Amino acid sequence: MKYIKIAAAVTAIALAATACGGDKKDDAGSGKDPATLKVWMMGDGTPEQTKFLDGVETEFKQKHPNTDVQIKYVPWPQVANAFQKAAAGGEGPDVTELGNTDVQSHIEQGNLYDISDRVSGWADAKTLNKTALENDKADGKTYAVPWYGGVRGVWYRKDWFDKAGLTAPKNWAELTAAAKKIQDQEKVPGIGVPTDQTNALLSFIWGDGGEVALKEGGKWVGKLDSPQVKEAVEYYTGLISKEKVAPEKYVGKNELDGPQNDFALGKLGMYVDGSWAYAQMKKISPKNADKWAVFPIPAKDGGNAPALAGGSDVAVWKDTKAPAAAFDYITVLNNAKNAAAWADISGFSSMRSDVKFSDPRLAVFTDIAGNTKFAPISSGWGEFEQAKKVLPNALKAIVQGKSVDDELKKANEQANTLLNP
Repeated sequence: MKYIKIAAAVTAIALAATACGGDKKDDAGSGKDPATLKVWMMGDGTPEQTKFLDGVETEFKQKHPNTDVQIKYVPWPQVANAFQKAAAGGEGPDVTELGNTDVQSHIEQGNLYDISDRVSGWADAKTLNKTALENDKADGKTYAVPWYGGVRGVWYRKDWFDKAGLTAPKNWAELTAAAKKIQDQEKVPGIGVPTDQTNALLSFIWGDGGEVALKEGGKWVGKLDSPQVKEAVEYYTGLISKEKVAPEKYVGKNELDGPQNDFALGKLGMYVDGSWAYAQMKKISPKNADKWAVFPIPAKDGGNAPALAGGSDVAVWKDTKAPAAAFDYITVLNNAKNAAAWADISGFSSMRSDVKFSDPRLAVFTDIAGNTKFAPISSGWGEFEQAKKVLPNALKAIVQGKSVDDELKKANEQANTLLNP
């Protein structure tokens, strides 16, 4: 297997001599294996990922012995530029990983190969998360399949809960009560509520029936000024300012800037994070690892709130001359064995219903991943969420005493603008 790691915008679009253009002689209808199958993976790549992908290639070669798989790692900051150049120059990969919030944009731009028939004929497709798979479709056609997802739950100290006679909270009132009891009993903050994040807040908004925005008449219309969103935001920020069970030191920070470390060290009762946090927390405090557990973020009046379906999908690029081999690679990458292995390596949940983490402590994330929603599928979501930090800025201002109504009105105006670029 050949590996190329792209380190800058210029090299992100530089293609080796064995690039897609060189594969064009490998006609899909000729019955011959392509000499090279180009696969783009997002991120910097790790030794563990490289070893995993070596195993995927070995299995892939059982059916395509004459094909060399060329892996190109595209760092996330360079993704947009790399794909833009690939689309313009016809120099894309055969198979590519995509951030799931980018799939619809790629479909609109005509960058992806229609794999509808191949997905229909793939027995394992029935195991794929239905919500995630719907995000890979347009006009009745399928252009990608979900690979892995990043969903969040509430990490908590099970030993402290057991000592206090508590069970996993099923609604907001129980979550607040549990935080208060742990705080009184253990003399540490009951829960961590960082404000510089969007994903956890979305679950609380959805758990009260609210929405960020809805598509109406072909346009995204903001819903952040609705009573449901106001109630969710007041509850979330109220854990800090009203209930006093969450410390103010996390205001303006995300889960990595304090809560994760404090929780691992036994200085915090609960906090919201994903399955991927487990490996890092074990490095921080291995002695506490067997005391941790997870429950889904509860909805206001009971049940589990939907989780944001972050993660990655895999697709066949439009210009491939080997669509059959490209899709075969996807089926190997995401078969049950490899999906389970990747979940354990990456710490992200498989998007297959039949695959769980081998560590039972993380198994709940597979259940959480079965109840997901997507943020507005707009090319402006990145600007809304990351560049402008619309909701984090609103949360911070509200905790600092600004009017909830005023801040949500301002956020809603930004949603109407940024989500309709």
